[in-house]
Amino acid sequence: MDAIKEINQKINKLFEIETAYSISKNSGLPRQTVTDLMTGKSDIKKAKFITIETLYEYAKAHLE
Repeated sequence: MDAIKEINQKINKLFEIETAYSISKNSGLPRQTVTDLMTGKSDIKKAKFITIETLYEYAKAHLE
């Protein structure tokens, strides 16, 4: 359960410091998907695994 918490925290931190456009452009994810997750329109817990994995890997690379 700690791993899930860490992933969620890193993604939320990423959302606090970067724009949806920047995340989308640099990660390859659709901007609307990122925007929906950032605004709460879509729940991160219901996102596709590949989306979560991409956001987490991007966050790890850009937050450290």
